[in-house]
Parts: sequence; structure tokens; C-alpha cells
Amino acid sequence: MALKDETPQAAALRNRKTTVEEVEDDSDVSPSATTTATSISSSSTAGKKGKETEDDKKKKAAIAARTLQQQQPKKSSQVKNLLLSLLIATLGMLIKSGYDKFLYPSRDITIEQTVGLQGNCYKTAYIPGPSDIEISGPDQVAFVSSDDRSWVKDSSFFHRPSKKTAENGGIYTLPLNQKNGSPKEVILNNFAGEDFHPAGMSIFRFQEPTTRAWVNRLFVINNSHKGDAVEVFDYSSKANTLTHVKTVNSDLFITPKDIAAVDKDRFYLTNYHAMSNKYGRVAEDVAGFMLGSVVYYNGKDTRKVLESMPNPYGIATSPDATQLYVSSFMEKIVQIYNLTEDVTQGELVHDVDIWVGNHVDTLSVDKHTGDIYVASHPSYSTYLRHKLGYQPQLPSHVVKIEKLSPENYIKQESTQPDLYFFPRPELPPLKWEVKDLFYSNGEDISASTVAAYWNNDLILGSSISHHLLRCTLRLEQ
Repeated sequence: MALKDETPQAAALRNRKTTVEEVEDDSDVSPSATTTATSISSSSTAGKKGKETEDDKKKKAAIAARTLQQQQPKKSSQVKNLLLSLLIATLGMLIKSGYDKFLYPSRDITIEQTVGLQGNCYKTAYIPGPSDIEISGPDQVAFVSSDDRSWVKDSSFFHRPSKKTAENGGIYTLPLNQKNGSPKEVILNNFAGEDFHPAGMSIFRFQEPTTRAWVNRLFVINNSHKGDAVEVFDYSSKANTLTHVKTVNSDLFITPKDIAAVDKDRFYLTNYHAMSNKYGRVAEDVAGFMLGSVVYYNGKDTRKVLESMPNPYGIATSPDATQLYVSSFMEKIVQIYNLTEDVTQGELVHDVDIWVGNHVDTLSVDKHTGDIYVASHPSYSTYLRHKLGYQPQLPSHVVKIEKLSPENYIKQESTQPDLYFFPRPELPPLKWEVKDLFYSNGEDISASTVAAYWNNDLILGSSISHHLLRCTLRLEQ
């Protein structure tokens, strides 16, 4: 507002001054202060941005962690499902295998069915664990491998001890022409073995080319705690001694069960498992793995001639040494092979399988007729418990596989219908016949592992029992 009597120049000057003062009043902050404030403001903004960046990183890390945690249960769930599927498949396989091999009923047989065959039976030869018997007809003597197998429970293996035992096993001779003849332990000459546990045996009789004297050569599987081997002896009937000839060692002798000599130097041997540890062997049986083998020794080297076999136990040759018989414990059959002329390789040609119906053990062959005598077990599970000492007795069953003459071959007829485009096949005749010969509930001898025949007498042994059982058959077999 203009003052009274104020000139126009003075009013203009006053207005100018006021404008300057107002500007100065509005500019209390100096340019430097303004710059500093701006800088502080900028720093504050940058700090906020940096803080926000670290927060973002933390948030991203937390999100990643949560995502990983969410993914891990999914992967863990997938692994669990896979393991569960494998477990179910394994259980299914074990159940089926267990049913087929353990629970599936064997051939029904009772004492009444064989009572007309087995006559007077009596215990004889009270020796520990007679597991195998070999007959020498010309000498009228039976060789018996004996071993007190009380070490089985504490051993890591079924077939041999884990450490040196207090007592060794032995080989006994039993006179066959005496009904109650006493067994005599054979003296071992030139044998330095401090750990002798004989199992399967085989005898081969030959004539010395220089002296023309007959020699009985005995091949014996030794289940030593140091490892399995085959000991070779020559027998002297006059002195009742076995003179050691040599020891055969091989990495292929894993679980040797039985042996069959084909001449004075060569033999075949069965490995009834691929794992020597007893738990691995039980797993083989339960899972149904076929990992057994037959090993051939040509006098210098060993080689496998048969592999992937279902628990080959017993092995024997025909009297003319042209065929080899192998018992399959889990498959309940006896397999017959033809020997070839290749003595270096020992190749075998499969001929036929004979179904027995029980778990077959050691084989014995009648040198005159060629009949095969088979000790067998009705149930594997009870046999295993008995072998470990948890079941006091187990039935004993012996069958004879009779070799038929050509005129007595049994004709087979196919059950397949005769169709126009597919005519009924012609089946080869049966050359063997299976006959039940002996059955016992185990009171007289439990879980027989071998049955040998001589002059209408049946001699049974068991690796768990401490005696032999001798029966005179009532009917001509």
C-alpha cells in the first residue's frame, strides 16, 4: 500500500527493497547448505536402495530355501516309493519262491507204503556225523567219512568251521560181510593235515601197470577251516591205512559238497552255493538264485563245466563211466549228463532230468545194476532248522532210481490233443523209474544224507546223527 505524500520513485524503491528482503528471508539456507542437504538426501536415498537390495537378497534366499524344502520331500517321497516298490517286488518273489520250494507239498509218502520193502533195521557203527559212504565191493568194505559237526552253529559257514577245532574228523572202514561189524578208523600215512574234516568221497579202482596190483584210490573233500581242498589217498586193506598221494587246491572249490572220480587222476566236484558265508547261502536258497556249479579237474587244472545250477548236491558216475549224475537239492531232481571223450575240458552233454519229488541229497550207485540210491528230505525249512541244531529229528526218505533195460522202457504218451496242423508229438520212452524204498519219521535216523546199497542191504548215514542205520530189504530190489 503507497504511503501518503510519497513520490512514485520512492514507492518503486521501497517495493524493490521489500522484494529483496523477501528473497533474502526465503533464502535462509546458503547454497552450500542446500548442496549438503541434497547430498545427504541423495546418500539417504542410496542407503535405502542398498538396504532394500540386501533385503531382496535375503528374501530371495528365503524363497529359494523354501522351494528347496518343498522339493526335498518330493524327491524323498519318490525315493521312498521306489524303495517300497522294490521291497514289494522282493517280498513277492520271496513268497512265491518260498511257496514253490518250501511250502509246496512234496510227494506224499508214509511208513506204511514202504514197510513191505524195509525189513529188519538196526543201528550200527556209532561214529560221529557219518555224512558219506563209499562201497568197495571186492574188499567187502564200506568207507565212511565222519566228523562231529558241533561247530556248525558257531561257524560263519555251513560246510566248514571258521577256526581250528579241538578234534579232527576221520575216515572209517565198516566190514560189510558182518551184520554187526565194528567200524575201524583208518590210519592216514604221509598226511600232515592238522585240520581234517572229511565230507564227500569217491573211490576209483584201477590196476597198476607195473605191478598189476589193484589199487583203491579214495578222493576226499576236506572242509578245513583254512579252505576247502581234495585229498587223494591209496588204500591198503591189509594194514587198513590210507597213504596220502596229493592235495588238490583250487579257487573254484567254493562250497564243495560231493565228488565223483572218473579215473585215477580226474574228478568232478559240486559247489552247491556261490557264497561261502552261511547267511548268503540262505539268501541264495530263499531267493531262488541258481548259482551252483560243477567243477572238473583233469589232473592238472580245474575249470567250471556247469554253471548257474540249482544247488547241485550229490554227484556220481555210472558203472561204465559214460554218464554223470547230479542231484539238484532245491529243484528236487536228478540230472543225467553224458560224458564226452574230451578229457582235457571234461565237457558234458545233458541227457534227461528225473523228478524225485523231495529235496535230494547225496547219490550212491550200485556198481552192478547202475541203479541210483538217493537220500532226500521232505522239507527244506525243517531240514535247515535240524542242521543248525534247532529241531531234534527230521524224517529220512530214500528212493531208488532204477535203470531199466531196453525191453522194460516205459512208453510215454503226450496229453496234447491231436490237431490237424499240429499232430500229437511223440515222446521218448522213460529209461528210469523212481521207486520209494525207505521212509522213517526220524526216530531211527534223522535227516539221512546218504544211502548206499550192498547185497540187499541198505546202509544210511546222516551228517547230524552219531550212528549208521542198516536195513535188510525184504523184497528183491
